[in-house]
Amino acid sequence: MKQRWQAGDETLASALAVVRPGEGRRLIGMAVAALPRVRDKLSCGRMVIVGGTTTRHVVTALLGEDPGRDAFAVGWIRDGALGETPREGRGPGPFLFEGGEVTRGWPGSLLERFEAGDIYVKGANALDPAGNAMVLMASPSGGTIGVALAILMARGGELIVPVSLAKRIPSVPAACGLLGQGRVTRVMGAPVGGMPILAGSATIITEVEAVNILYEEVHATLVAAGGVDDCEGAMVLALRGEPSAVDKVMNLLASMRRDPLRDSADSA
Repeated sequence: MKQRWQAGDETLASALAVVRPGEGRRLIGMAVAALPRVRDKLSCGRMVIVGGTTTRHVVTALLGEDPGRDAFAVGWIRDGALGETPREGRGPGPFLFEGGEVTRGWPGSLLERFEAGDIYVKGANALDPAGNAMVLMASPSGGTIGVALAILMARGGELIVPVSLAKRIPSVPAACGLLGQGRVTRVMGAPVGGMPILAGSATIITEVEAVNILYEEVHATLVAAGGVDDCEGAMVLALRGEPSAVDKVMNLLASMRRDPLRDSADSA
């Protein structure tokens, strides 16, 4: 298989794709929902999908219903500040899956029944080159990641972290050492702490992994980032693989532009 991706293999097609932030989140969400072990939780076992701007797309792809960006997310960075989504209009909380039933609410009681192989899906605010991720915490008790991480690590549950490559930082450990709600004296918005998720302790899915999950005959590489206007925060992916599969990736991205999901509370 290693020989398959050699640069000189003329049987493979190549392409450059510009993936805008909303398209990246949607691509990642579709990939998480396509994982067989995630789909299995629709009928058996336990799973929690915590609210967020990326996990919104996991729910949409998995259940065929859009919980809405503003209604599903709780914390966000907006208007030049760290803060929360408006309390009015928020939905009833994370999606909870158990034994084929789907409900919504605080995940604490379901987590108490978690076993090895059960799944917790939670987005992140940062990702470093070593594969460490980080979740910002405005809650003094750590919020949904604070209540879940110890149980997942103790019992062998799987933490799946869908996170865009747009959230790359140099070092998660260094960042966590600078954060803390009582550590800073001035802040634009709400003070936060940072929960590190160490490389290897979670399944990290970025746009690169998402392409390969959805189209395993395609290998994606991040080659550039940034832009202006609608492409601020965009990524440029170099795609290489079977010609028909590369075409499918490009067509999928084009279809997202023809039929974008609305980023507002009224999309719930």
